[in-house]
Amino acid sequence: MQVGTPRPTTVTVLVVLAFILGILSIIIGVAGAALGALVGPYSDLAETILVTLGIVLLVLGILYISYAVGFLSGRTWSWTLGLIVAVFGIVSDLALIGLASTAPRSPDEAVNAVISGVGFSATINTVTIIPNLVTIYALTRPHVKRFFGKGPRPQT
Repeated sequence: MQVGTPRPTTVTVLVVLAFILGILSIIIGVAGAALGALVGPYSDLAETILVTLGIVLLVLGILYISYAVGFLSGRTWSWTLGLIVAVFGIVSDLALIGLASTAPRSPDEAVNAVISGVGFSATINTVTIIPNLVTIYALTRPHVKRFFGKGPRPQT
């Protein structure tokens, strides 16, 4: 952030969006990992899938909150982290949608239940792609890039 540069409203909106996504990701990640631990005695594969997805979501949630805090003060690293996390979010959402739509039936009912849950999650992931696209769009606007010290400085 350049000294004396006021934070654009767009960045403030992204802060709120990132905090919401971060908190939800952490809650869902912890719940997924806990559920994986509960189904462990019934299916090792279901446990592995749930715990892995839970940990990924937990880490993603921490990253969302980290870049939101950086956005508040216009830290240059937070702009880069925000773009990386948004792109990763879109890629992982598309991967989960693909997994849910192409997963074969398993003889293990616990695995089928997990895949059904991922299918439900795929519906939600279709919606979560939107905030990530908004983040990418907003971070590439010239006035936002300038705020983070990434764009050309205005001519004086």
